[in-house]
Amino acid sequence: MVSTEVIAEIRNGSLKAFEVFFGQYYIKVRNFADGMVKNMDDAENIAQNVFMKIWLNREQLSSEKSVDSYVFTIARNEIYDFFRDAYYFTSFKEKLKNHPARKAEYNIDSEYNIKEIKKIVDDTVAQMPDQRRQIFRMSRYQFLSNDEISEKLGISKRTVEKHISLALKMIRKNLGEFLFWIFTFFIF
Repeated sequence: MVSTEVIAEIRNGSLKAFEVFFGQYYIKVRNFADGMVKNMDDAENIAQNVFMKIWLNREQLSSEKSVDSYVFTIARNEIYDFFRDAYYFTSFKEKLKNHPARKAEYNIDSEYNIKEIKKIVDDTVAQMPDQRRQIFRMSRYQFLSNDEISEKLGISKRTVEKHISLALKMIRKNLGEFLFWIFTFFIF
């Protein structure tokens, strides 16, 4: 059991007091999490998140309330979040796997290789109005900031932002939503 003094010191930001607290609870929390998630690496991550939250919200620690209850309520919530995130991630992967732009065994090299995606993007950029094409190329190929583009072209930053937004919208339309995100994350 953690003393009232240790809790008061933690509330005041004492790392030494928190180390004492951590030493008394870490293994219990980690083992509790491991019993639920059945994976020691995940259990350690959960336990670390629990203690990070306790530290960040240390002013809520109270010697008047059950510290055990407080710690294990946070642990239970972290475990719940872990399972919820795992469910949504699995659900997302299934949706991605079954996306119309994918085949059952999607391989970017077999259906759309990067050269083909770039060709679609280049063709789309070539169809843009001159100013939009110029702004997009300055932004994405020359890596200029919106302020730099605005200054070089003598137009407002808002105009630059609008042209980039319209250019990306046109690319998204031509690539489709799925390939647009591949383009965004892997090509640029």
